[in-house]
Amino acid sequence: MGIIETVERALANSGADVSSIGRSVCGNEILCAHCGDYSGKQIIITAAIHARECYTSLVVLKQISAFSAANGGAYFIPLVNPDGAAFFESGATFGKRFLSENAHKNKLWKANADGVDLNCNFDANFGTGAQQSRLAPAAHGYIGQYPLCAPESKALCDFTLSVMPAATVSYHCMGGELYWQFFQDEKRKRRDSLFAERIADYIGVKKVDGELSSAGGYKDYCVQSLKIPAVTVELIKSGNHPFAPSDFNEDVQKNAHLPEFILNYLYGDMYTYE
Repeated sequence: MGIIETVERALANSGADVSSIGRSVCGNEILCAHCGDYSGKQIIITAAIHARECYTSLVVLKQISAFSAANGGAYFIPLVNPDGAAFFESGATFGKRFLSENAHKNKLWKANADGVDLNCNFDANFGTGAQQSRLAPAAHGYIGQYPLCAPESKALCDFTLSVMPAATVSYHCMGGELYWQFFQDEKRKRRDSLFAERIADYIGVKKVDGELSSAGGYKDYCVQSLKIPAVTVELIKSGNHPFAPSDFNEDVQKNAHLPEFILNYLYGDMYTYE
């Protein structure tokens, strides 16, 4: 069973409120599940924005099945890039010529079906990232013609604005690290640093300070435009792509109750949310 079907079946059987936030280049739905109360603070958790990192979705599916928060709610988007995920996993091209022409690259693919790296395509210092390229569609690093030109990033941005979450988490791999900074002012930097520190400690990853070489990412957009704490979590401490589903087993367990932890933190006395 492929990753798209795995996500569809898991969400259908989850008991959560399931909807679609939009469609991919090839017409696949980008599914979202909501757990908890619709009143109060909401968080958004995403995974698989990069094709070769599609099994990060297994972490999110576990969180949905384990969710039991008493306050607020969480929106889960386990497969932001379904076309890229299917291409990575099985070579599926959905009739897309560009993917067919790059079939030999599928196991290292990060982009969507048009060769846009979705995590470079948000309107946050667009085009200034150290590892990004404006040149042409590619397996990774191509920022696109303009911010949100990709339907997947546009759908995620629009959905985020409709929810106005209190915080977001984005799952990637690899490195066993957590990134949180994006040019916050000093007040928000102190708030967000503490938020990131607590999450990193809870799931056993390294909090990275001083890293400002990225741009155009979902985390970057949430920090800059929404002015909320947002983190990128790089799962799997070491290894080489491509990874198999079983490689995520440890992270699945460590992150199972992170949504509840975050919501409790947001409601706790230790946290002043402004």
